[in-house]
Amino acid sequence: MLKYLYAPFLLMSDVIRLFIVYLPGPSGFRLRYLYYKRHFKRMGKNVSIDVGVLIDGAELISVGNNVYIDKYCVISTGTKLVGNVTKKKNPDFTALPGEIIFGDDIHVAQSCIFMGYGGITLGNRCVTSAGCKIYSLTNTPTDPKNIGNVVSIQPYTQAPFLLGPVVLNENVWLGLNVIVMPSVTVGMNSFCVSNSLILKTSPANSYLAGQPATRLRNRFQ
Repeated sequence: MLKYLYAPFLLMSDVIRLFIVYLPGPSGFRLRYLYYKRHFKRMGKNVSIDVGVLIDGAELISVGNNVYIDKYCVISTGTKLVGNVTKKKNPDFTALPGEIIFGDDIHVAQSCIFMGYGGITLGNRCVTSAGCKIYSLTNTPTDPKNIGNVVSIQPYTQAPFLLGPVVLNENVWLGLNVIVMPSVTVGMNSFCVSNSLILKTSPANSYLAGQPATRLRNRFQ
């Protein structure tokens, strides 16, 4: 009986959130700032969240100053995991599991996806161009603990997952549609060419390209 009494409040909450997410113009920016200032773990100054940005796990997200999250991005995180999860450490990640941390002076361009269940850190002055995808949690085609075991993605409760934090150090720029996989660190002042797939950690000042991405030269000579 109690759940039926509570249902109208859940519906109203969903309607309010829908209104906040898709309201255009200066009023929408202001309303989203005030809403997420209450729900984020930390919220800096001059933060702009554009229309259509879908955010789950806001209590685990920290945002610095001068951050612009562009249209139709998806940012999702949490601490509850299901399935057969293999964890891979990243010594460069110093936050708590599942935290997503944006530094200062960051632009997350249109239609980016951040899966932060393993943790994601973006240092100051990072840029992720349109369509970039950062996965700190992803499915694997085989079971790392038993590669002879026949597995399926469904149901998720038994699917194999790889979990590992992702770190973009200061002044990293990812080109269009770059994909970053779990347990990867991209070194400070690095650039990655569009449509690349980053599977391994790279040192500072790297110019990366390819599938998988490799270090071609220094970014700054």
